[in-house]
Amino acid sequence: MKSAISEFLKGNYSYSDGQDPQEEILRELSYAKSVNPRPQKVTLIIPSSPQIPTPGREFLLTGPFEGFTYIATLIKKMGYRLQVIDCRLKENIKEFIIEEIYDASIIGIAAYMDSFIFLQEITALIKEKYPEKLIFLGGSLISSLPELILSQTDADCALLGEAELTLVEFLHKYFQEKFFDYKNVKGMAYKKNGAVIINPARPQIKNLDNLPLLDYTIWPNFQSIIDNGQTLISSTRGCPMECSFCFKTIPALRMKSLERFEEEVAVLKEKTKFDYTWLNDLTFNIDETRAMRVAEIMKKYDVKYHCFARVAKFSGALADKLKDTGCLGVWFGMESYNQDVLNYNGKKTSIKEINNTARIAENAGLAVRGLFIVGLYGETKASLQGMLDFIRQSKFLPLAKYLVPFPGTALYKYAVQSGKISDPVWFLKMLSKRKIRDYDDEIINLTDLKENVLRYYFRRIWDITDRREKWFQ
Repeated sequence: MKSAISEFLKGNYSYSDGQDPQEEILRELSYAKSVNPRPQKVTLIIPSSPQIPTPGREFLLTGPFEGFTYIATLIKKMGYRLQVIDCRLKENIKEFIIEEIYDASIIGIAAYMDSFIFLQEITALIKEKYPEKLIFLGGSLISSLPELILSQTDADCALLGEAELTLVEFLHKYFQEKFFDYKNVKGMAYKKNGAVIINPARPQIKNLDNLPLLDYTIWPNFQSIIDNGQTLISSTRGCPMECSFCFKTIPALRMKSLERFEEEVAVLKEKTKFDYTWLNDLTFNIDETRAMRVAEIMKKYDVKYHCFARVAKFSGALADKLKDTGCLGVWFGMESYNQDVLNYNGKKTSIKEINNTARIAENAGLAVRGLFIVGLYGETKASLQGMLDFIRQSKFLPLAKYLVPFPGTALYKYAVQSGKISDPVWFLKMLSKRKIRDYDDEIINLTDLKENVLRYYFRRIWDITDRREKWFQ
């Protein structure tokens, strides 16, 4: 049988019927019994962040990111020498990076929504010290605003959206072809003659079973990740919803086979002895029967977990199954307690569903966290008061944030068109400084309310959170 990789390197491939030739290569890499070492060194950098995580998500300060882990795992599978620099854990970050990357063949930097200032500063420093080193970006920020981010930083190119397939083709071509041209690589953006070129989008991975098993040893603090119960695992990718405030780097929903998901849990259990994970599916309960099967796998391997879920289609049977299989708590995206506001923002949920789901989950003995947004499009004083009254009468832990019209969302487009965001560069710099729990954070006000009204209700909700938080430790 011919190797998909070798055939690709000979140019024997085509994008027929939407099928990406890289997917067969991805599978070959993922399931390879051995690795062919390559001399080149790929350095990946995780930016520092100003965020103060909401209660229960403190692991974001030191824990792993699933998407980044897949990218790093693939680089190892391709045989390249891998270096990961996690700037969340470092002091004197800029000096440390410049010293560490002296022998890097190529440098990749994660570009998250709060990374703009970091990207500007570190790419400028790298190019000043090592002008010959190529810098590529990947992540939610660059995927949402590729032209702006590339034009405002010294990065050379970017992998957009779901990056695994693009990464495989990009690295093969960059290191194998003497005169590599980006123009034929789908899912890339790059600079050429002072302009930013954005290539056609790459089809998303059709079969998630072709992904490699996550290798958490790529993280510099691997042992503490395991010791502190900070692992992440998911059985799906993407989200079919179209909420106005949510940017989805990976939009199309796909599901791993249950056999593959169990294999991941079994291998991770064998290698790390982990007993807790964050089940990272964005819409865990979109298929209730399947969700129950996933929960049974977690119980089989004696792994406790938290998960996200929608308030729609959350039954008592599912709640009982979660409790029985070791689920410690569920995070529900409630967002608002006003039907008009929910409708305006594309939530496709109802107040009745919020009420029923909170009651069902609590009756099953699950620790419930309700996620809310203060200042959604269509917000009124009455809707905020209704939210506050509902939270006061509830037993769950409320977690609120001010609305942020993240780049790539419908609300960002509205905010720019309406003049609420008149300077996108200023906005990106603001995102690099804001903190989730900061009452005095900048607000992009898309409502007809005065800003002090939004701040009043935000503070009242967090007062309740602070009082209840000790019960949810």
